[in-house]
Amino acid sequence: MLHRTAEVPACARSRRFERSVTMMALSRRRFLEIGLAFSAAAASWGAWRVLELVSRRPPEPALRDAPTGTLAPSTVTTLVAAAQVVTGYPIEPTHYEEYYRWRAQHLRGYFSLYERFARAVDRDAVRSAGRPFAACPAAVRGRILARAARSRNPETVRDRLRVELVDYDWPAFDRFVLRETLALFARTDAWVVLGYQGWSGVPRGLDRYQRAPG
Repeated sequence: MLHRTAEVPACARSRRFERSVTMMALSRRRFLEIGLAFSAAAASWGAWRVLELVSRRPPEPALRDAPTGTLAPSTVTTLVAAAQVVTGYPIEPTHYEEYYRWRAQHLRGYFSLYERFARAVDRDAVRSAGRPFAACPAAVRGRILARAARSRNPETVRDRLRVELVDYDWPAFDRFVLRETLALFARTDAWVVLGYQGWSGVPRGLDRYQRAPG
């Protein structure tokens, strides 16, 4: 015996369709409401984060703990090129090279710091002058190293955001590379700049009797 399938009246099908359309509209509206809520929360968090960056004092840079190591010759060359610019006077490169190598090999964190510094300034130099940092004129090297001063004293909201998001390594470069280089200069070559034969604690002139007068 065959059973006939009951046909759904047209009015019932219409009501079901209307209900499904209504549910879809409600779902879409709910989705948009949730999306707008998330967007508002994200915007509020972003604004709070910007206000926090602007209001708080930049933290003192810290040296990351990392293994010691032997610097690549190109890294030493880059560090000495930076020293020549940051001191602003002629320097004797040998003891700067020894200084950087010793710290990289004996003090944790300096090897990684020096290598990161060399990569950062080389990257900027290639972008701006098409050559490595050490091969750039002093004026170009000085413009690149000016990022250190901006990271030390960010004056505008843009500067603070840049230090926080882009130049986050530069406060450490400023303190542990450039300012320590200046301290080394003050203990050594600055004495020569002031007219002394050498710097304090280093005997000089012991072979002068072997040279001709003049």
